[in-house]
Amino acid sequence: MPAHKEIEVDRISYPLVHVPGGPFRMGTVPTEFRKTDDEEPQREVILDAYYIGKYFVTAAQYTQFTKETKHHQFHFHRDPRFNAPDCPVVGVNWHDVQNFLTWLNKKTGESFRLPTEAEWEKAARGNDGREYPWGNEWDSAKANTSESRLKRLTPVNNYPQGRSPYGCFDMAGNAYDWCNDWFHPETYRHSPKTNPQGVITGRRKTVRGGSWVA
Repeated sequence: MPAHKEIEVDRISYPLVHVPGGPFRMGTVPTEFRKTDDEEPQREVILDAYYIGKYFVTAAQYTQFTKETKHHQFHFHRDPRFNAPDCPVVGVNWHDVQNFLTWLNKKTGESFRLPTEAEWEKAARGNDGREYPWGNEWDSAKANTSESRLKRLTPVNNYPQGRSPYGCFDMAGNAYDWCNDWFHPETYRHSPKTNPQGVITGRRKTVRGGSWVA
């Protein structure tokens, strides 16, 4: 499979990166600096190959969907800190995302979905168990977090130095990512080794990554 491909919808592109199949180290080694119980233990997980978005879905992409379908606009669409066309779309719930994906699949003939938590994590950290997309040492210059003190979103391609091993942007800052899985605190301990999908049901969905306020 090619390392990159691009889908286009009415002249708006959706770049994708390829994540090869095989094992990776999922989970976090216990640390004294933050609570990591829900991400322990670190263990080997095997995934099939897949594609994932190179960038967040942007406000421009989501607005294209809302204009065509009459779905309600995202929250904060009038707030200049969060509504720039090339910034991540925020203020959308998990069900909004499903509606967006249904529309996108009809437009493209593809079968896009949210990543599983395991797929998200491999895309973010590669297969060597690193702590951050760029390595094991935190570097505030490589992600839009509270340390940036910008107090707003930034364009989705603003931090190339913080890219993951497979070329994904903003996996540790700017905005959080929805995943397909239901959240459960014991997922990392008991999920299958191959292509884990999360628990069957739950009360809330999993989010990963970081944000401009975290």
